[in-house]
Amino acid sequence: MSGESNFYIFTRCKSSGFDSSTTVCCISKEQISARKFISFAVLEKDENDNFLIKNLKNQKIPHQTHHIEDLDLSEISFTFLDKGDNRIFVYLKEELQNSNMQLMGYFYEPINTMSNIMLACSGDLDSL
Repeated sequence: MSGESNFYIFTRCKSSGFDSSTTVCCISKEQISARKFISFAVLEKDENDNFLIKNLKNQKIPHQTHHIEDLDLSEISFTFLDKGDNRIFVYLKEELQNSNMQLMGYFYEPINTMSNIMLACSGDLDSL
């Protein structure tokens, strides 16, 4: 990730797309401060029947600036696990700083049907 960028993971999607049981995990990076965040969210419909992202938990990803020569570049690898229960597990590793982080979101309704995953990104993403 470089510059101002966001990477979204949408899980529990129906074959027709999003619905109210869709969960959202977003990894974002700010350009000026180089701070990174991970957010857990759900989708809600507004009065015009459009989906909006409602954040449930926002966590700063710690970084140590003295280990990084170029603050605008960040390489993050992650493992994302959604088994359909009320938890989503994310394990993050920031490659340039050799730091690890484990997060769990406990905000979701369990599901027992087949679902899809969708990925989206915005901003300056060097590679996925």
